[in-house]
Amino acid sequence: MPSVHPVKSAGALNTVKAPVIKSILISLLRQSEHVIALLGDEVDGVLQPALRRVNLAELDTSLFPQTASLLDDWHSLQNAHDLAGVWPAFWRVFWMTVPDADNIQMPVMPQTTVHKKPVATAAHPRAFRGTKYQPPKPALPVLDLCKWLTDQRLLDAFFAQHDFTALPALDAQGQIIPLPESGLISSATLFFNHWKTPVQALPVLPDGFRRHFLWSLRACSVDQQLAWLQIWHRHHSMHADDVHRIENLGLLARLCALYPSQCHAAELAQVLPVSRQNIFLRLLIQEVQGQLSSSQMSMEQLIRLHELTEVDARFEYYLGSILRNLSRKVSVEYSLTGCLLFEISGETELDKYRLAARQDCQDVPVEAIARFCKATASNSWVSLWDMCARLTGMAQLLRETQWEQFSQQAAETWIYVFYDFIDEDKQGELQAKWQVYLKLFSQCHDVLITLPADRQNKLASMWKCFVDGWDDVQSLAKAAHDFLPLMHQLCLPPFSSKIDYGYSFLNIVETWPEKTRQEILALDSRVWRQLEHACRREDKSKLLAYGTHAIASVTPSLLRTSFMTAPVRFFKTACLLGSLHYERRQLFMKKQENAEWFTEDWHAMSPLVACQRLLALSLATGLDSPLPRRLREHLEGRLDLSPRQIARHCKLTLSRLPAMGLRALEAALWQEMDAQFQLRDTSASARHALRLLAGMDDFSGRNRRGLRRFLHNARDGKLLDYRQHPLNQAWHARHTRVQQTAWHAGLLRTVPTAQGELTLAFEHDPFEVLMMGSYAGTCLGIGGLCDYSVVSCLLDANKQVLYARNSEGRVVARQLLAIDEADQLVCFAVYPDNISQEVKAAFKSYDQELAAQLGLSLYQDREESSYDITTVLAQDWWDDGPWQEELCRDDEQQDFNHV
Repeated sequence: MPSVHPVKSAGALNTVKAPVIKSILISLLRQSEHVIALLGDEVDGVLQPALRRVNLAELDTSLFPQTASLLDDWHSLQNAHDLAGVWPAFWRVFWMTVPDADNIQMPVMPQTTVHKKPVATAAHPRAFRGTKYQPPKPALPVLDLCKWLTDQRLLDAFFAQHDFTALPALDAQGQIIPLPESGLISSATLFFNHWKTPVQALPVLPDGFRRHFLWSLRACSVDQQLAWLQIWHRHHSMHADDVHRIENLGLLARLCALYPSQCHAAELAQVLPVSRQNIFLRLLIQEVQGQLSSSQMSMEQLIRLHELTEVDARFEYYLGSILRNLSRKVSVEYSLTGCLLFEISGETELDKYRLAARQDCQDVPVEAIARFCKATASNSWVSLWDMCARLTGMAQLLRETQWEQFSQQAAETWIYVFYDFIDEDKQGELQAKWQVYLKLFSQCHDVLITLPADRQNKLASMWKCFVDGWDDVQSLAKAAHDFLPLMHQLCLPPFSSKIDYGYSFLNIVETWPEKTRQEILALDSRVWRQLEHACRREDKSKLLAYGTHAIASVTPSLLRTSFMTAPVRFFKTACLLGSLHYERRQLFMKKQENAEWFTEDWHAMSPLVACQRLLALSLATGLDSPLPRRLREHLEGRLDLSPRQIARHCKLTLSRLPAMGLRALEAALWQEMDAQFQLRDTSASARHALRLLAGMDDFSGRNRRGLRRFLHNARDGKLLDYRQHPLNQAWHARHTRVQQTAWHAGLLRTVPTAQGELTLAFEHDPFEVLMMGSYAGTCLGIGGLCDYSVVSCLLDANKQVLYARNSEGRVVARQLLAIDEADQLVCFAVYPDNISQEVKAAFKSYDQELAAQLGLSLYQDREESSYDITTVLAQDWWDDGPWQEELCRDDEQQDFNHV
C-alpha cells in the first residue's frame, strides 16, 4: 500500500548545503616559485583559528583587486633579461609582498645562465668549419629575480652590491625614494626610510611577525609597527602551547588586517588568561569587526568582567552582550552592571537578548534593585536594569520607593506600573505620560504605605489600571488627584481586600467630565459594593471591563446614567456585551447608538407623553412594560386617575427608563447572537454556547466554524451528530485498541471529601462540555485567550471532559483527558488551581482506573517521554502540558490510599 506521506526524491535527500565562507586577506608571501596568500576564514559564522593558504592565481579578486597585475609582475621577474626593464615591477612586488622565511631551504644566489659554444664531436670533427652554416648565437642571460626577493638575506646582499644611483629605489607608486648617502641599504632600511625613522631605531623583525603582520602594517606608521611588534613578542612569550599559539596568532593577525591602526583591543586581550584570549578575540572580530578603542573599554573594566565569573561560557555570554551593546552605542559600564546583576540573579539560561540594551544609562541603583528583589523574593535584577535605561528618572523612583513597607504582592504589582510605559509602538505618547507620572508617583506611594499589608495590592492594582488606561495625558494629573481618595476608600472595610476591579473602575470614572465628578465621588457605597459583586471572579471582571469600555467609548452618557440609577442591571448588561469580540462589540454599539431607546429626547417630553412612548416601544420590542398597571389602564381608557396619581406613576415609570434601555440593549444582544440558532430559551448552557461563539474572533476563526456547525445541528435536533462525523470515525478506525463505547462512557465514581461527596464522571451534555472553561474560570471560558480550544475538547473523538460535581450538581473541578497517536491516555491539569489535595487524589485515582479499564498505558511526564495529540474534527487546540502532579505530604498520602 503506498504511503500517504510525501517522500523526497533521492537527489533531494543527498543535497548538502554548501558552507558560507567569508575570508579576509592577512598577508601576501613571496616563495621561491610563486606568491601565496594567507587568509583568515569565517565558515558559517564561525571564525577559523588556523589561517588558510592559497596561490595568488587562485585568490578571489574581491579580496585583492591587484591580483592580475601582481601576477604579471611576478612572471616578468622570473624571466628577466634586463634589470632595468623589470625594475618598476621589482619594486611593486617588493612593496606588495613580504618574504616567507619558513619556505626558504638554502640561500643560493641566483645564477645567470649562458649557453656554451657548440663543440665538435667525433662524428663531425669539423662541425661548422668551412661551411656556410653558423652556430646559433648564445641567448641573452636570464635572471630569476623572484629567488632574490624570496630570501631576505639574498635580497639584502643584492641591495648591498646594487648601484642605486643608476637604478634608484622606487616606492609603491613608482616614485624615487631618496636614500641616505652613507650606510648599507637593506630591505629594513627601505621600510624605515619610508617611515622616516633613523637607522639606529631599527628593530629586529622576527620571521613570524613578518609573515603574519608586516604585510598589513606596510602602509602604517612606525609607532603602530612597534606597538604590534610588542604585541607579537608578548604573544610569543605567553603561549608555550603550540595549539594556543597557532589559534590566537591567527586571530591577532586577522585583527591586525582589519584595523592595523587600532592595537588597543589586542593589548586588552593579553591581560586575560590564555584560555580566554581566544574568546575575547573571536567575539571582538564577530561583534564589532575588531574595533575597540581605549575610550570604549578600559583594561580595568575587562579585568572586572573576567573576575565576574569562573565559567568560560558565562564570560563569553557577558562579553558578547557587552560588545553587541557597544555597537548600539551603549557604554561598557552600563552593560557591565547588567552582567553583574545577571550573575547575582543566578539565571542559567544564557539568552542572547536578555542583556540586550537599546540605549545607554548612567544611573543604575543596584542597592535599590536589591531592596526590591528582597521585598518581593523575585529575580527582577536584569529587568529593572533594562528599565532604568528605557525610562528617564526610573532610577530615582526605585530609590525613593519604600519597598520594605510594601507587601510582597503589592510590590510586584507596583513595579508593573512602570512596565506599562514601555511600548516600542507608542514610545512618544508614553514618554509624555511618563513625565506626568514622575510627578504623580509620590501621591499614590504615600497613600499605599499607610494601608494594611493585606489591602495594599488592591490599591496598587487599581492605580496600575488607572495610570495605564487614562488616555488623556493632559488631564491625568487632575484625575489622579480627584479619584485617588475614592480608590483609597474602596480599599478599606467594608470593601473586600481581594476583589480586583480590573479596568472596569477606570472605564466608569473616565466618562465623568471634570465639572460633574462630584456626582460619582458622592455615590452611595452600596453602588461600589455591587461593582465588587460583579467582579468577584476574574473572568467576569474581564467581561465587565470589555463591556464598560464599549459603552463608554460610544455612549458615555448611557454609562453614567445607568451606573448611577440601575447599577445591577448595568453590570449584567455590560458583562453580556463583553461576550462579543472587540470588533463586533464596537459595531454593535454604534448600531445601537441610533436605536430609538437612546435617540429620543425623553427630558423634552411631558411625563405622560414620555410614558406613552415607553409603552409603545415596549410593545414593539417585546419587552415587559415599565409602566405600573394602573397607569397602563388609565392610558387604555379603563381607569381614571387624578393628576396627582398620574404624576406619581409617571415619575416611577421614568425612574425605570435607564434600566429599560439596558433591557432593550440586552434583547438586541441576544438577537445579535441567537438569530441564526434560536437556542436561547433551551438552557443556560445553550446561552453560554451562544456567547462563546460571539466572542470568537479571527484568531480562533477556524474553530468558530466548527462551533457554528454544531449549533446549527443542535437547532435541527442533531445534537450529537458530530460523533458520527467521518473524521471522528476514521480516528476510531485507526485506534482499534481504544474501545469506542467505553471511551465515550467513561466511569462513574463517587468519593467522600471534607467538603462532602463528589461524583466524578465524563460529561455527556455537549453544551455542558463547552462550559469547562467558565466553570473553572480559566482562559477556555467566554472571552478567554484560548476560548477556541474548548471547541476541540467537544468535537474531537480523542478528547473527553471529566467533571467532579458536588451533591447539588455544581461543578467543583474539571480535567481534560485525551488519547494520543500511540494510544496513551494523557491527563491534563485539574482546574481550578486552588482545589484541595484530596480532590486531586480523586482525579488521579479515576485516571488510573480508566486507563486500566481501557487497556491503555497512562502517560508519565518524564524527560525521555513524549506524546502526540492531534486535532480530529476541530482545527486548533491549545495544549497546556500534561498534569504535573504535586508531591504529597505524608499526611496527604492517606487521602490517596483512601481514595
